[in-house]
Amino acid sequence: MKRTTRNFLIAISLSVLIIVIVLLATDFNKSISYLASANPGWLFLTFCLTVGTWFFEAVTLKTFALMRSLTIPLTYLFKITVIGTFFNGITPFSSGGQPAQIVFMQRKGISVGESTAMLVSRFLIYQSVITVLGAAAIIKAYPIVVGRISNLAVLSIFGFVLNSFVFAFLILFSLNQGFTEKLIRLMINLLSRIRIIKDRDSMIEKALRELRFFHSSMKCLIERPVTLVMASLSTLAQLICMISIPFFVSLSIGTPVNYLEITSVQLILFLVVSLIPTPGASGVSEGGYVLFFKSFFGDGIGAALLIWRFFSYYANIIFGGMLSAHEIGFKSKSRF
Repeated sequence: MKRTTRNFLIAISLSVLIIVIVLLATDFNKSISYLASANPGWLFLTFCLTVGTWFFEAVTLKTFALMRSLTIPLTYLFKITVIGTFFNGITPFSSGGQPAQIVFMQRKGISVGESTAMLVSRFLIYQSVITVLGAAAIIKAYPIVVGRISNLAVLSIFGFVLNSFVFAFLILFSLNQGFTEKLIRLMINLLSRIRIIKDRDSMIEKALRELRFFHSSMKCLIERPVTLVMASLSTLAQLICMISIPFFVSLSIGTPVNYLEITSVQLILFLVVSLIPTPGASGVSEGGYVLFFKSFFGDGIGAALLIWRFFSYYANIIFGGMLSAHEIGFKSKSRF
């Protein structure tokens, strides 16, 4: 709990610090003017996009729940999704969401195996779709990024390569279990020799158990093409909602931009900040947003940053935190 609180404070502090620096470095009065005159209708639609990212992820989980013949209400999966965004936002590399979701679902009587299977399947589909979208974004937006912020354009390549590497590794896991087992043993033995891992045998056993579970989940997915397509479509809808937020932010402050350009650049920014280990990628997300979008928003960049960060991050913290507290209040393990 202490570590979670510390991560939360680090994330919020870094985020607020960068936002304050940006506001002070730009025309503060103009930023306030843009915020004061922001169109409530477009702001509401921007919030709807945030809700859309939660909803479509919940739909993906529901798809996998049905695949495993689990009767879990969509409303509960929506709640679990928002809770996951909260813990992702306060942990390095967004690593805390899935473990927290597993714990909360276990409190409702859903076994660790069942919840893990759903979340692993969702991760597989998410990584597949983000890799394909990332390739399209690089093709569309790389020339734009080179022209506007040439010194940092190469980071988009690194981000795409990292996500592609993860995707390729997942495919390797699914196609060649024997080779992957040997690779896992080799890596753990190496880490044990340099004293990073203490209990080597226990770690190998745990890793191989997870690998077999992962392999069975992947095999189950491949054998159900309809489920695969449905989950891919809902994940695509989730990502479209996410990368569309800057466009609606631009409409809210009266600086309309090209939809395809700004969404492609947003996707590239997402690939870049995925490299950052700070909780919620705080600090770098804000700085990256200013660097990537300053030429789109001009004097309105300070206001655009505040609105974007609220709907893309703080909304997760606020609503996810409230739902986490609400869920913790239930002591029973009754199923819905």
